This record gives sequence, C-alpha cells and structure tokens, in this order.
Amino acid sequence: MINDSPRLRLRFLQPGHSSRFGGTRVTEVVVRPVSDLPHALTDSSIENGTLLLVSLDSPHPSRATDRTIEHLIRLLARRKAAGLVLGTPGHNLQPFPEATLAVANSLGLPLLTTSADTTAWARVNEELRLRRAEFAERQVEHLDGLLNRLPTRLADPTAMRRIVDWLSEALDAEVLVTSARRGVLAAAPDSAPAGLAHAVITGTHTATAPAPGVPAGTMHTRIVSLSPGSPGADDEARLAIASHNAFDTAAAALIQHAAKLLGLCDQARREHQAMVETPRSVRHAAFQLLMRGETVLAQVVYTGAAQALLDTDTARVFVVDTGPQDREATLRWCETTLAEQALVAPCPGKPKHILVLEPVGPLDSFDPTHENDRVETVLRDLIAARQGHLLGQSRSHRLPEIANGYREALTAVADAAMTPHRISLGGSEAKFAPLLPRREARAWAADLMAPLLDAFPGRGDEQKMLLETLPTALSFKHTEAAGGLGVHRNTVTQRLNRAGKILSLDLRGSANDRILVLLALDILALPNTDDGTDDNAPSPINAPDFAALMMRGAADGTVKSWAEERLRPVQADQRDLVETLCVWLEHNLSTKQAARALALSEATIRNHTRDAAALLGMDFSTKMVGVHDTDVVTVADIALALHVLLGRPALTQPIRP
Repeated sequence: MINDSPRLRLRFLQPGHSSRFGGTRVTEVVVRPVSDLPHALTDSSIENGTLLLVSLDSPHPSRATDRTIEHLIRLLARRKAAGLVLGTPGHNLQPFPEATLAVANSLGLPLLTTSADTTAWARVNEELRLRRAEFAERQVEHLDGLLNRLPTRLADPTAMRRIVDWLSEALDAEVLVTSARRGVLAAAPDSAPAGLAHAVITGTHTATAPAPGVPAGTMHTRIVSLSPGSPGADDEARLAIASHNAFDTAAAALIQHAAKLLGLCDQARREHQAMVETPRSVRHAAFQLLMRGETVLAQVVYTGAAQALLDTDTARVFVVDTGPQDREATLRWCETTLAEQALVAPCPGKPKHILVLEPVGPLDSFDPTHENDRVETVLRDLIAARQGHLLGQSRSHRLPEIANGYREALTAVADAAMTPHRISLGGSEAKFAPLLPRREARAWAADLMAPLLDAFPGRGDEQKMLLETLPTALSFKHTEAAGGLGVHRNTVTQRLNRAGKILSLDLRGSANDRILVLLALDILALPNTDDGTDDNAPSPINAPDFAALMMRGAADGTVKSWAEERLRPVQADQRDLVETLCVWLEHNLSTKQAARALALSEATIRNHTRDAAALLGMDFSTKMVGVHDTDVVTVADIALALHVLLGRPALTQPIRP
C-alpha cells in the first residue's frame, strides 16, 4: 500500500518498522473519526488483518486523545489487527508521546501516519479485494505450475533441477539448493552459486520489503531449510533465493511450497541412495576387487543377501551396453531380476555398460540341462526386448582370473552390433587347429598337402598362387571368392580344379575334402615349435589319419568344450540353425539342395546360414583369407565344431589313389 499508492501518503512512525512489518497482510481498512474512538473500542468489525485509520482533528492530539489511542493500541494488538494509522489531513503529525510509541512497539503493533484526505481512502477496500483475487489466481497458477513439475519418481536425480528451474522463472530470481557435505544440489541459473555464496555461508537474510536508505538494485534473499528435523546438521539441505524484487506474501507462500517439495525430493534421493546406490557401491567394490584377483577381500566386502554368489570356483562375465537409452531403467531391471542369481553393477568408467557376473559350475563339467544358462537366457530375452541394447559374454573363468572374463566380454560387446541378434561370445578360441596336438597335427597336414608343398610339379609362382587362392576359394562360393581375390570366377574354378588334381582331392564337389584342406592349411600356418635345429628335438613321427588325430585331440576334453562354446550362440536360436548348418554342409554347401532336404525356401536357407555364420564369427564378406591368417574363422571351423559335438557332417580321411 505504501509503495503502490503514493496518494495515501503512508509512512511508519518508528524506525525499523518498515522491515519488521512491511510484509503484513491487510484484509480491510476501517476509517473512524477521532470523535468515534470510544465506539471503536467496542467495534467488533475490527479483527485480524484490519488496518484502522483514525482521522484526528488536529496534528497536536490532546492528552485525553493520547490516552484513548493507547487503549486502542492494546485492543488492536489483542485482536491481531494489521496496524493503526493516525490521519491528519493536510498536516504532518507532530511528535507523538514516547510512552505510547513504546507500548505499540512492545505489543508488536505498527503505527503509521498519513496526511492524505479521508476521501483518498474511499476505494482502498475495493482495491484490496481485487488484489486478493489476483493473489488467489496467482497462487493457483503457481501451485498448478509446481504440481506440473512433480516428477514421477521423487528420487529422480533430475527432479530437483526441474523444480529449481521453474521456481527461478516464476520469481525472476536466482535459486540455489546446497548442502555443506554434498555441495551444490541444484542451481538456476548457472551463476546462482556465485551470486548466493555469501548468503549461504553466513545464513543471513535481507529485508523482504524496501527500507529507507536501501540502494536501488539491492538483492533480497530468503534461505529456507529443506531438512526441518535436523537444522544445522552437516548434511542439511537449504534453499536460497535472491531477487531484485521484494518477496510478497504470494512469493513467500510459493517458496514454502517449493521448499516442502524439494525437501521430499532430497529425502527420497537419500533413501534411494541408502537402498539402491549404497548396495551398488558395495557390488562395484566387490567387482573391482575381483578384477584385481582379491577374491577373499571381495567375498568379505560383498555382504549382500546373495553373498553366496561369490562362494564359487568359476564364473562368467556379461557386459550389457544400453546404447542411447537411459542405463538406469535397465540397471534396476537387472538388479531385480537377477538379484539371487548374479552380481550386477554399473560400470563406473563406461556410462552405457552394465556388468553381470554369473557363478557357474566347474570348468570341466558338462550341463546337458543347460541349468547354468538361466542368466544368459534372461539377458538374451532382455536384448531381444530392448532395441539398441548389446550383449557381450565371456567364457567361464576361475574366480581369481575373472579379469580375463571381463576383457573377453568387453571385446565381445564391441562386436555384438555386427551380429543379427546383437549378442556376441568373446574369448573362446576361434579356430579349431590350435587345439590339436601340434606334432601330430603338423604331420597329418603335411601329409595331406604334400603333393602341393613338397613334390609340386608346377613352375614359377604357380604354387604360391594356388596356396593363396585355396583359403578364400574353399571358404566361399566362387562368385564371392572371385570378388575377394580380384579375379574372374572362372579363374577361381580353374585354380580349384588345378589344386584338386595335384592333391588328388575333389575340392569342388566334396565338402569333406574342402573342410580337411582348410584345416590342414590352418595347422600349417601355426608357428612350428619343432624346427629341427635342436639336437634334443624329437624324431619325426608317422602321419596319423584324420580319425586318429581327432581321437588324440579329444583325449583331454578340450576339443569338446571348445565345440560346446562355439556352438552355444546358434544352439540358443529358436530357428534350429544347427540343423540347417548340418544339412547345408552335408549337401556340399549347396543352398538349393539344403532347401529341398529341409522343405524350406532357398532364401530361408541363405538367411539362416548367414545369420549362423555371423553368430559364430565367420565373415561372409568377400575379403580375402590369407594362407597365413591364423585367427579367421572359416566354414571348416563351423563344420568341425558340429562334427565334434554331433558327428555331422561325417568327416573322414580322403582316400587318394
């Protein structure tokens, strides 16, 4: 009223009352002439929020008037009136008795004076009603805006920032939520922490209404505790607001509502941290200890309900990449779904990765019921249901060596995007050749390839040309092989015919011969640990046939374990890709004949074989496979895995004339 209605010429009689009572809410103004003072003492209309204006006849009140005014002050204080205005139309009130001023001050009743004519107050109550209506509308608008900012989860880490952003805009103010222990929790605009630093440190407020002598542009601040149950605690969160505009009643109410909501967000966030983030920190610490080989310490640190998860000999590691989607939702799902089956933790260094450690049985155990695949099944279903997610999986490792499993899964998840189902198995030995006993394998391979290597009848660079052609030509159809080799497909056919004639093998019509030649080339490409330069080197051995070589390789179970791991991705596919591969290989890699045998379309067979090859790590592109490549998966590795595990295709030693 003082600031917005200069015509009323209102001012406080006592210094300091501007800051003390400037925000007092006035509900109604009652005007009485001094002659009606005796009646005013019994006027029941004077109540809470009423501002009483007494119009004096003279700027020099008599002693009797002073005594009546003192009684009136006591009455107004009891009725919680807004204040008392002494009007002296056209004149300034002369010095008022100090005793009366002291009574008003002690009772907390503001005294004001005005020299405006009584007619200037005629429409004040109507203006007050309009202001109350505007205030109510503004409150409804503010509360509606605040409710629209309510998060679906109070523990949402972005909830506090959204409320602070809106409050800053609604009040045209700088807003800061801070804690002595946790620092800045939310701020708007970004410059708010610097602007409110002094107020937060000192905990001081400035006047909420302009006071005489306050320079223009002075910031008005409010500081509200968001933790009313523990004010002053180290972790107490506080809301600080600074504005060039004084905070009226509507703004003050809005600040209180926002503070309550921010307090709930802070409390929910702390509870979420205690219930979710703290266990995550424990799981992460256990994971880190396992990566360093500190198995015992990891078991001590991980004191969760599923502590028995670490009481195991071996485990597998999965890495889930959530891609562009929010990791939190998938992380909570994994924590809930796999709570009693695996150790789940967010990767601190990679914000899109989730780490899953699954305890499994001993390394040498075979699980025909696939009971140990329950976590893998759950994660595969997750990847299928959530677009953009990738899954990398390691082999089984002993717990002290689980860091190797993590590296395998990490490498696999990087390759998963190139597979049809966005899942990749890492770490398993890609090739079959390194698993065989080296001396026996080299003897067998050298014997099979001897006509082309030792007694080659050709001239010039023909031997080198044929050896470079065979790996690619035997791994792909002639058209694809020609693209990789950079020659015409007829040239590929001619070279295969020439090599087959030299080796006395059917390299075009027999899948058996093609697979065994590829295996022999893989074996010969491996480093030769027996180069004959050592005097103590073992004597040469007779070349075994293929069946004997396979028996020697299967003696310690390594070959069978390799085949199980290699085929695991296709065995899990519901399209029975294993059967498609077997029939395709048994029909000499002919799509047409395999389609006829399985009563499927050629397009289906083509899609199945390509998907299976991608899952198994075979590159069906047209890049050339070199004779010295020891890590490139070929069709021979797929066929050999099926032969070891299922006996299909039935591979045998070629019979040469």
